Amino acid sequence: MFGVAQNAMHREDGMEKEKFLFGVSTSATQIEGGAFQDGKGETCWDYYSANKFIKNGQTCFTACDSYNRLKEDLDLIGELGVNAYRFSISWARLQSLRTGEINRKGIDYYNRLIDGLLEIGVTPFVTLFHWDMPMELYRTGGFEDRKIAERFFEYGKIVAENFGDRVKYFSVFNEPLSLIDFLYCHPLGQAVNASNNGKTFECVHNLLLANAAATEALRKYGGKRVRVGMVNCSPVRIPKTAADEETARRAMFEAGDSLIEEGALFWDPLVFGRHNPRLIEKYGLDTSCIREGDMERIRCKPDFMGLNIYCGTVVETGKDGEIVKSAPSLNCNYGDMGGDIAGTADSMYWGVKFMYERYKLPIYVTENGCSLTEWKDLSGKVEDPMRADYIRRYFASLMKAKKEVPVMGYFVWTLMDNFEWSSGFTRRFGLVYVDFETLKRTKKSSFYAYRDLIKDNLKNM
Repeated sequence: MFGVAQNAMHREDGMEKEKFLFGVSTSATQIEGGAFQDGKGETCWDYYSANKFIKNGQTCFTACDSYNRLKEDLDLIGELGVNAYRFSISWARLQSLRTGEINRKGIDYYNRLIDGLLEIGVTPFVTLFHWDMPMELYRTGGFEDRKIAERFFEYGKIVAENFGDRVKYFSVFNEPLSLIDFLYCHPLGQAVNASNNGKTFECVHNLLLANAAATEALRKYGGKRVRVGMVNCSPVRIPKTAADEETARRAMFEAGDSLIEEGALFWDPLVFGRHNPRLIEKYGLDTSCIREGDMERIRCKPDFMGLNIYCGTVVETGKDGEIVKSAPSLNCNYGDMGGDIAGTADSMYWGVKFMYERYKLPIYVTENGCSLTEWKDLSGKVEDPMRADYIRRYFASLMKAKKEVPVMGYFVWTLMDNFEWSSGFTRRFGLVYVDFETLKRTKKSSFYAYRDLIKDNLKNM
């Protein structure tokens, strides 16, 4: 088992001055396709697809076929003008967890992607685990088994040894909050049951051990230049008035609607080396899964914080000082996301501000985007002016926050329309329209709007 305390391995020199990253984000399951091609193993999402758990019986098997259209997609990234590209690696494409054998064709694919990005001046920003659990792990309980940490150490070592010479930025997990929900509390997954807080907490604890293990491996085998963080989507609370700021700050970390929606659930252990005692008391958590030395290992203080911010909830102070959640503002209620996007652009400012105040880590906004109504005009152009407006509003809010806290980058979700998990292909977040019958890519008007925003701002960063 991994054993070196991560706080001892954390670099004390901080992050050197670095360029601001303008990026776009994707994930392997959502765009790659190539299921079972060239030795790729089965993931839980392949399993869900095969068993028709996805809306309309759609599957991730082809997705956007980026595995076979890599040159085309690199050209899109280059034309967009970003200087960073966030993507995830599919563990099942790199290694058979049944035999332990490394799949060289999988290694070759990601080498081509990384080298292709560097050739066009784009910084790779890599996620190790974006929800696509290999079925060998899924069938043996996944995060219900604390031994998963040992497998993550091995995985992190493979990634570091093969890509660490060219990749500086890594996050082990994307949105562990959503990961635990999909794999264990959501009807698609193993159905631990969302009300079983004790079992959910054990999965959270084991995930944090896995994060520590992979972080150790990345730092040990990836070299001094490697920076390792975590990406999460903690709920954002927006003060209704200036008088409600302290209430909103408190609500960020004390007003979750369920255990996995608590803002302090994952970050407190990583940074402070303890599970939040208020959460333990609030949910009556059984902490017997915590063993001696666990919290020292888990406290692998990240080099940066990745925040996925899409919207927020307005709160105000009740007559007795309690937290009162208001109906979200509708001035940014765009299209088919409905209530998911009903927050305001102010969520960017307040979310970044409150998270930095508590954890004091450099911040990258690693996802920000929206699914909405769009249309093709008679010439075939795809018009989505509301998405362009959304990006401009949220980016402006982030720049306000940047004046107060170390904001290091901004990534739009997502490069292209893709397989949107249990929603299949029914929701579109992309800057590029994908015809899922022909797989033809068409740049939307928001693609050009974001390109212009980058041009206008990059020179001042």
